[in-house]
Amino acid sequence: MRLMNQQKFALLALITLLLAAACRTAGSSTTILPTAATPGEGGPAATRPPAVAATNTAIPPTPTPTEPLAAVVNGDPIFLSDFEAELARYNAQQGGAGETPGVREQVLNALVERQLIMQAALAEGVVVTPEMVDERLAELRSAGDAGAFQSFLQTNGWTEEEFRETLTAELVTSEMIARVTAGVPQTMEQVRASYIQMDDAALAQSVLERARAGDDFAFLAEQNSVDRLTGANGGDLGFFKIGSLLVPEVEAAAFALQPGEISDLITVTGEDGQTTYYIIKVTERDPDRELTTDDRYGLMQATFDAWLENLWANAVIERFVQ
Repeated sequence: MRLMNQQKFALLALITLLLAAACRTAGSSTTILPTAATPGEGGPAATRPPAVAATNTAIPPTPTPTEPLAAVVNGDPIFLSDFEAELARYNAQQGGAGETPGVREQVLNALVERQLIMQAALAEGVVVTPEMVDERLAELRSAGDAGAFQSFLQTNGWTEEEFRETLTAELVTSEMIARVTAGVPQTMEQVRASYIQMDDAALAQSVLERARAGDDFAFLAEQNSVDRLTGANGGDLGFFKIGSLLVPEVEAAAFALQPGEISDLITVTGEDGQTTYYIIKVTERDPDRELTTDDRYGLMQATFDAWLENLWANAVIERFVQ
């Protein structure tokens, strides 16, 4: 059994996923946060009635058609034109191989999630100034030659104005990530343990008795563990925090032990009906051990994901595209 391979909390990658489309705003390019107008009621143009004698009743104005919508998120619109632009951008990035199943829902969900983040940021008073956008834009321009930036815009279907608004959204989201994950700790309680994994009940019981009788645990793991990756190292799992091991029962047993103690036989039956047997021995405990970069990024990712899930759960969302 190996420790879970926590993916790095790549902030820019997350932001790019959520904010690939330009934010539709009302107002000029100096808008600090996107503010979408509430869609109005539209319909076919009214037919002007025939001339009649003058009366005191005013003739109602001809209704102005509203811009088509892809969705409405807590009362704020996502315009169909923005959705189609982002869908085209996504398909182009895939090499023009044609639209894959589910991509329309994926793109719309990304736009909805972006809207949810922007709404939460607005509620918390997050401010991004035009100067901050200018600074970020200058950084991107300086990353290549004079024509690289324009080529980038053209390839991704952005005007510079649209991309400035995208950068605004990126900076707002970066600030929300920082706020939401501010409480993720730098250290956590961790244990170091070794374990032996076996498929045979009789063998597992025999190995447990030998381990408790004083036989070298590392030797027993090397000779008997079916996990050859750790078995070759005497079953050593290194230090790990709660939530790291693939088998929760083994992890729970490890955190219940003190250094030098050996667990009872741990029996786990998987969904496939296969029964596996484990013995674990704790060698060290550290109540305040510094987290690895991967572990901390994993916690940050989980924290931000939980925050997003709460936004989704409490949102009122109307969808108008298939």
